[in-house]
Amino acid sequence: MNDSVLKLLMQSYGGDWKNKCERSLLLAKNLGNIYTGSLYNGILSLIGDTSIDLKGKKVMMFSYGSGCAASMFMIHVKGDYKNIQKASEFNSRLENRIRVSPDEFDKLMAYREQNFGRHNYEP
Repeated sequence: MNDSVLKLLMQSYGGDWKNKCERSLLLAKNLGNIYTGSLYNGILSLIGDTSIDLKGKKVMMFSYGSGCAASMFMIHVKGDYKNIQKASEFNSRLENRIRVSPDEFDKLMAYREQNFGRHNYEP
């Protein structure tokens, strides 16, 4: 797609994208692709967006299954979902992450692998 077409599309539909899609991408942007869980990260990102009220709204969920299978379903938000916002606390958890180097990350993962399944192990 050339730049002029992309620019025209963003001018025409950029607001729709921001209001209907982008608000569900917070966790994906911060955590990266988690494959199957990405769909549910999307709904959690949407639920965590306090600038909108989802009560009484429908949310279409679509997951592409890499040629094997795909799913599409609707979520009808009927009741109070604020307890999910509170329980997830993902905004504060994202803010409290600790940045580590790739080498340090590899060491931490090796430690977890060595201790996987052991009792009295504290991660």
